[in-house]
Amino acid sequence: MLKKERQNQIVKQIENQGTVVVKELADGFDVSLMTIRRDLQEIEELGLVQRIHGGAVLGMQSGKQNELPRLDRMDIMLEEKQKIAKAVAGMIAPNEMIFLGSGTTTLYVAKEITDRDDITVVTNSLTVLNELASYGKMTLIGIGGFLRRSEYSMIGHFADNVIQDLHVDKVIIGMRGIHPRFGLTSEHPQELLTDRTIIGICENVIIVADHSKIGHVASSRTAPISAAKTIVTTLNAREDMVDAIRSQGVEVILV
Repeated sequence: MLKKERQNQIVKQIENQGTVVVKELADGFDVSLMTIRRDLQEIEELGLVQRIHGGAVLGMQSGKQNELPRLDRMDIMLEEKQKIAKAVAGMIAPNEMIFLGSGTTTLYVAKEITDRDDITVVTNSLTVLNELASYGKMTLIGIGGFLRRSEYSMIGHFADNVIQDLHVDKVIIGMRGIHPRFGLTSEHPQELLTDRTIIGICENVIIVADHSKIGHVASSRTAPISAAKTIVTTLNAREDMVDAIRSQGVEVILV
């Protein structure tokens, strides 16, 4: 196989899987580890992948790397997100204070709890804030900061400074990628720092994610998989990934 053909296949594999491992590529193409490392270096120079320890993930120039704007994602995996939201809403106990992060799945969680008047919700999401301000009955706290327009979320050091002084009963947050080895990953570097701050204010972190996020690896590592106490996803999630995540002590709920 010519080098260019092999590199094209590597890029396609990363686009399909979200991540690749050097040793697995070397075995699959029957070449040396050094050959694969050189391939990944050359592909990275084109901006198509980003090398990480032991492998690679999608790079910033890949057409599949960047998330669609939030409004364009609302109907993607709609039934899965609604099932996840219903399950998570049932996990919120009376008198709890929860942090509800940004994203489409967390917005569906917000829609499921609008009739609750016995909880307090903290959020950095403008869409969650608007949903609960318009239709909700609970105590609502909004976090300010720099606006990430594609996500309608408040991020950056203004938001981080407020969030880090909070303590809540539950954090409910979405993630772009969830992998037993590469952990919880996201796309936007500045949002990454805010997500780390959010995860750090509570030991009971619930990750909400449709099945496509399980096994996927985004470009920026937010936290190890053990930072999550519970992951709520659907029955379509890859069984091997779910088993590997559970083996690290993280509860995975399939709905």
